[in-house]
Amino acid sequence: TSYGSRRYISPDGFLAQVNVVLMGADRTSHHKPQYCLPGSGWRIDETLRDSIHIDRPVAYELPVTKIFVSRQFEKDGQLQTIRGVYVYWYVADGALSGDPSGFEKMWSLARTLVTTGVLQRWAYVSYFSPCNPGQEQATFERVKKLIAASVPEFQLTTGEIKAAAAR
Repeated sequence: TSYGSRRYISPDGFLAQVNVVLMGADRTSHHKPQYCLPGSGWRIDETLRDSIHIDRPVAYELPVTKIFVSRQFEKDGQLQTIRGVYVYWYVADGALSGDPSGFEKMWSLARTLVTTGVLQRWAYVSYFSPCNPGQEQATFERVKKLIAASVPEFQLTTGEIKAAAAR
């Protein structure tokens, strides 16, 4: 298992944490954020499937799961709430999945292993950005722009390849 992590901060203070975890020989190195987000103190408020338009290297729709989260903390004796936007997907050579259940990824992994004898190497890509309550949709729009700009720099698989493989 290999991973990379970057933190992006814009001049206006917008912050995004980007993580990529590449599965090694152990397929259990990926787990759903529905486990680790609550485990790290975040409450999952809403989970939705969505897609993000990517222009390069060819135009395609990237399937993603977006999760709105919240947590409370005490500051100066007052209980405060912070919200967050967590967007993730799975990618392998010729395959993309934004399925929050993880079933699509596991089915593809099993099917490829049985039919070719090759263990597919999936990557789990996530973007997280904290925000104030009420700013979730605006924050998601900023995260979408960051994803659209950054994904072509590190992800080779596109929707076009997945569509061709499904035929």
